Amino acid sequence: MTINIAIADDQKLFRRGMAALVGTFQNMSLIFEAENGKELLSLCESAVVKPDIILLDLSMPEMNGLDALKILKEKYPKIGVIVLTIHEAGNFILATVQAGANGYLAKNAEPEEVELAIREVYKNDFYFTLPMLATMRKGLTHKTNSTSLENINKLTTREKEVLQLICKQLSSNEIAEKLFLSTRTVEGHRNNLLLKTGSRNIAGLVLYALKHKVFDLDIPAQ
Repeated sequence: MTINIAIADDQKLFRRGMAALVGTFQNMSLIFEAENGKELLSLCESAVVKPDIILLDLSMPEMNGLDALKILKEKYPKIGVIVLTIHEAGNFILATVQAGANGYLAKNAEPEEVELAIREVYKNDFYFTLPMLATMRKGLTHKTNSTSLENINKLTTREKEVLQLICKQLSSNEIAEKLFLSTRTVEGHRNNLLLKTGSRNIAGLVLYALKHKVFDLDIPAQ
């Protein structure tokens, strides 16, 4: 199945280079480019075929990427958004995830990582490298309020198991096989987790799990 890609970046040279790169990936098709958030939203609205994945720059004129991301996730929650940026600080990563981003890539990422990120978001709804997860964990507050603790206690043992495997980037089919469940049952657990934690998407679930120490991927402390 072809993965339809859109790119939004105001730097024409970078945008065209990224478009050329996507063109070399098997089973991927670039359907449009935008130079700012406003144009991106307009193209998404008018496009007959919506993008599956959007590669989105944060720093753009007229409408920046973060504002565009928030609107995108309200109108088109099923579109996966991978943020492309030069900012790798924890607060930037956390802000994009909280706004609904499915993945985060540095602009100096290797071509192989760009392809991997697109395929992972398309398959599993999120993509973060271990260093980025470490940065996210470091940037999170360790204080939990009573409501957060109450939500943790509402998670069943099975839901916590599913959440841990989601964080390890296993697909629903892979989780089902590992836990001897049906894929439909795993999808049910995923939906319950989203509802109970108030997460916007799977990336939000990973953020929740990091914050409340539901899992640890042996990420080295920084």
